[in-house]
Amino acid sequence: MSRNEAAEMKRDIDGGGMHFGFLLLISLRNLLRQKRRNLLLGMAMAIGMALLLIANAFSHGISDVMFNRILNYAAGHLSIGFSQRGNQGSAVFHDGDGILARIRGVMPADARVDEAIGVFCRVVGNGASDNVILIGMNVAGAVTEEEKASLRENFTMIDGDFGEITRPDLENPVILASDKARYLHVKRGDVLRARFQDIYGRNQAARLTVAGIFKPANIFMSAPVFADLPRLRGIVGYTSHDVGGLRLTLRNPKETAIPVADAIHAALSPPLAAAQGLVSRADPADPADPVKGAHSSQTPSGGRPAAVRTSVLGFQPDTASLLQLSKALGLPGADAPGPRSVLAGRILADSLNLKAGSRIAFTYAAKHDGSAQRAEFKVTGMIPPAAGLPGNLLLVNDKDFYGFFYAAWPEPVRAGAGAFLPDSSHPLWSLLDREWVLLDRTHTTEEMEAKYRNATKFKTRATLVDVLTMYESASMIVKLEYALNLITLSAVLILLFIIQVGVVNTLRMTIRERTREIGTMRAIGMQKGEVRAQFLLETFFLAIAACIAGVALAYLGMALLGRLTFQAVGNPLAMLLVSGHLNFKPTLLGGGLYVSLIIAIAVATAWFPSRRAANLAPSDALRHFG
Repeated sequence: MSRNEAAEMKRDIDGGGMHFGFLLLISLRNLLRQKRRNLLLGMAMAIGMALLLIANAFSHGISDVMFNRILNYAAGHLSIGFSQRGNQGSAVFHDGDGILARIRGVMPADARVDEAIGVFCRVVGNGASDNVILIGMNVAGAVTEEEKASLRENFTMIDGDFGEITRPDLENPVILASDKARYLHVKRGDVLRARFQDIYGRNQAARLTVAGIFKPANIFMSAPVFADLPRLRGIVGYTSHDVGGLRLTLRNPKETAIPVADAIHAALSPPLAAAQGLVSRADPADPADPVKGAHSSQTPSGGRPAAVRTSVLGFQPDTASLLQLSKALGLPGADAPGPRSVLAGRILADSLNLKAGSRIAFTYAAKHDGSAQRAEFKVTGMIPPAAGLPGNLLLVNDKDFYGFFYAAWPEPVRAGAGAFLPDSSHPLWSLLDREWVLLDRTHTTEEMEAKYRNATKFKTRATLVDVLTMYESASMIVKLEYALNLITLSAVLILLFIIQVGVVNTLRMTIRERTREIGTMRAIGMQKGEVRAQFLLETFFLAIAACIAGVALAYLGMALLGRLTFQAVGNPLAMLLVSGHLNFKPTLLGGGLYVSLIIAIAVATAWFPSRRAANLAPSDALRHFG
């Protein structure tokens, strides 16, 4: 310290204490006095800062690839799956409009729901064949510029144009990855022959025209063959009101996937399945029956009505359910319904003169187009009159009930007078079929697998509905993201420890070399807190300068690393790349957090050496010879 500085410092102290601005000037001057040591420590901190930012950006880049690219195409952040007749391969729900209305009513406003259709098939190319998944792409649904840019990035076309997947003049146009095209020995314009099962389990064949070949953005894009969704729906057998599966894309899936799935699951609680319409005799009238025209909707004078309004409900035909049904209806054991039973209410039976063996026709209006539908049944028994049970009720076994119910979804039955529904308090209510069966929510892959094993034991013909998140359907991808974050966290802790050791050692050497200077400052009146503050300010400014340099170095490093091209075809590590390049996603929150953390760690680490320097006795410090 020069005489002028000491005199100026003494004047500040004599004037009532040292000005904070002068402390800042001294701290900055001391940083410049020891350029080499501070430069080395600052470089180490800057490199550490750069590595932290690069690791953080790489981790977020991997998360972006996995959650917004791989998961989005593979399973979605959240998915609603359907399976009919207990067959997981028959993915269809016949009231797509109704199920979508329920889902949209509870999902976040910024979420997006898309139909997801994937068909396993065997394709034959030119001298080679392979098992593939034929996936429908809703090209017309990509309406925003962000979605269009995502499609262009994920489907970098080598030959042809992505838009040709919708060409009406091509027979079932598809696009496929370059390595799949090489394996099948096909090029643009060639025809693939595919064999698959439609949604009704029937074996089908189709010709697929190769409309384009693309370079896959990641390994998961190499396996499927992509077709236009509306065209694929027609090939597989979906009608305009059917839906094959639903996939939700969320803005912040890590935080919202589970609560949104729980909300959707609650909204999909299945209602009672019922169809309301007219029932009439479908066989010649009994000779004792005064009604002569069985199919007439008129009521003959003095005779029975030709048609009676009724509600048709379904019941489970398994042994346990039939025993409960017989008990709920008060049927004797000899009259217990069998698997193919149709039970008619007493008013219905008396009105139409029905007996065991009578054939009846049920006509009703379809929900989606209002068309008249007809289903025929054979009566096997009668429902005894009871409180809470309407006499116009018709109970149909599960197989026959869902056979007509799903073939043409009936208009909803409005509760109230004339609905002919049993009271919800009646024991029969819990035994009746629902419009679908909602599987329980699960939270791990193991629970999901156990659920599906149990689902195969269901005797129902109802459509099974399942709500899944990425944590069940794609847990391996999520676990990989967790593992990468753990590696990043370990690197952060190691770098912070190195920085801490470097700060402590540097300050200890600095204090040792400046002991006499500390004694001089204390001798002319500088307080302990001001000495401590001086060293803390030096560390603070050094950390800020190092962080600024580290941020610049990190962005330069990411720019250079992002330009490197990796050939990782067939390598699982390719899923971490985007079009062969490393994907960095730096975030303002992550950068600010690491800058604050390094500055805080550096200043906190400097506290103890600074306190030791402040506690030096002036007489001992002045006698020190380093």
